[in-house]
Amino acid sequence: MSVQSEPKEPFEIFLIGDTGDISPHRHDPVLQTLCSHFHPDQRSAVIFLGDNIYPRGMPPKGNILRKNAENTLQRHYDALKDYHGKVVFIAGNHDWNKGRKDGYDYVVRQEKYIQKLFNQKNVFLPSNGCPGPVEINVHPDLTIVAIDTQWWLQKGIRPIGKQYGCSVSTEDEFFEKLIQILDENKHKHLLVAGHHPVYSYAIHGGRFQLKHHIFPLTLYDKSAWIPLPGIGSLLPLYRKFLGAREDIAHPRYRRLRKKLKEILCKYPNLIYAAGHEHNLQYICKNHNHYIVSGSGSKVKYVVQGGKYLRFGEKAKGFFKLRFDVDGAVYLGAWAVDASHKLAQGKLIYEEQII
Repeated sequence: MSVQSEPKEPFEIFLIGDTGDISPHRHDPVLQTLCSHFHPDQRSAVIFLGDNIYPRGMPPKGNILRKNAENTLQRHYDALKDYHGKVVFIAGNHDWNKGRKDGYDYVVRQEKYIQKLFNQKNVFLPSNGCPGPVEINVHPDLTIVAIDTQWWLQKGIRPIGKQYGCSVSTEDEFFEKLIQILDENKHKHLLVAGHHPVYSYAIHGGRFQLKHHIFPLTLYDKSAWIPLPGIGSLLPLYRKFLGAREDIAHPRYRRLRKKLKEILCKYPNLIYAAGHEHNLQYICKNHNHYIVSGSGSKVKYVVQGGKYLRFGEKAKGFFKLRFDVDGAVYLGAWAVDASHKLAQGKLIYEEQII
């Protein structure tokens, strides 16, 4: 008698980042829109792509920001407590106290708090502030790899090695393990998830608008319309070519990005998902698919007309990936409906990418 194999099922992944600025006191429209897409008969996963708490992650008890931080994570849990699928939180630069030297303490506190909320389920990855990579097998035809990109940019303690509970002991070993995981799963769909983009057509990618050269302070405060023509260009040019620590141009960021580009391009149709930029972007380059989904609670411009930019929008929302049983993969961008008439939001982009 032949043994029947388990029937294949479609699988969906929701990609949402930078949700840390939601209201800590009331239901959030982005999370409500996200939850309206959940169906018990549809296997799925949700990945929060970092910056889960603004402005400085999870402070110690007694800090003036602590209560709001706790309430922000509570709002996340309230939205997901009845969700049937896999939940993953990844750390971003704000979760590491915006890169300050004591950031390690902040990210560990956040992990412990989230784990407690979710009944000790292993939902914060990589654990212990480690760089990863962490292999997550959610479906027979799909492997997710979680990495902590902020680890590479962080000041102060950057945990690595067995003494911190990390699976790798050196930076080179991190890349070796990443290659090993990708090689072992190259017959499947591959999704690598981290906070920082490899490509971006927005501020961290060094893409600026004319107004930023004339009114450079609007980069930090949208109401700071102080004209500084000429000298005002120095700030955008600095961000483009030298870079703040959170920019692609920064030397540490460049090193990580260069190595990731070298590795990822060897796996055609691999998907890399990130947050960090407060917008929605889909970029296709070198047979890889790069998704930026960082508009979970804030929005900022994305430059249009980029050579490899297939879609870019300044809108609060998220991306949804659908992996069909025939191997096809569909990407959809969903934005919150300001009129509140459409619970599932507005589908503002959709394409079969594989």
